[in-house]
Amino acid sequence: MSYGEKCQLLVIGDSMVGKTSLLYRFTNGSFDAHYLATVGLDNFTKDEIINNKKVRIKIWDTAGQEKFQSLTKGFFRNAQGIMIVFDVSNIETYDNIKYWAQSIKTHMGSEIEKIPVIIIGNKMDLKERKINKNDAEAYCTELGYPYFETSAKTGENVDNTIKYLVVQVLKKNKKNKLKSSNNDTTTNNNFKIKKHTNEPNCPC
Repeated sequence: MSYGEKCQLLVIGDSMVGKTSLLYRFTNGSFDAHYLATVGLDNFTKDEIINNKKVRIKIWDTAGQEKFQSLTKGFFRNAQGIMIVFDVSNIETYDNIKYWAQSIKTHMGSEIEKIPVIIIGNKMDLKERKINKNDAEAYCTELGYPYFETSAKTGENVDNTIKYLVVQVLKKNKKNKLKSSNNDTTTNNNFKIKKHTNEPNCPC
């Protein structure tokens, strides 16, 4: 069965927040506590049935280290959806959410309105969490993005969270295509009217 839709996502956030583990859990259903930090870029692919259609989901995994951030710039404009990930047991990664949100706006410019973005608090399984869920929800609402919590280790809420973003991307794509189609129709109609009124033997 060939896929009927494509969805390209980008995941960003500080190093060691569990971005790679999150994507590995989603695509392979497993967890490895000994992952090395991503160097540069990596990508994961998975086919999912969503709304009775087979969707090919491709997710670009970025390195969070400052020296690798220049490598991610070209991928912002190719992304159809973006995930900002932080570690609920690490206050610094939570504080840096605003930096990553600003990075999206900087690289996307006016295109930001077309791109669904969500924020993910990972490692919710840890007892030593430092970030209160209600506080995180309120903060992310203030930034204008939905908030989710996941555990790459146990798999809790991983599939639902990423599939939520995919559904939002598909909705945006459909809306953008419809808008583009309506604009084309309007342009064509205007052209036909103009052409008609310029006919030398117009019977009007």
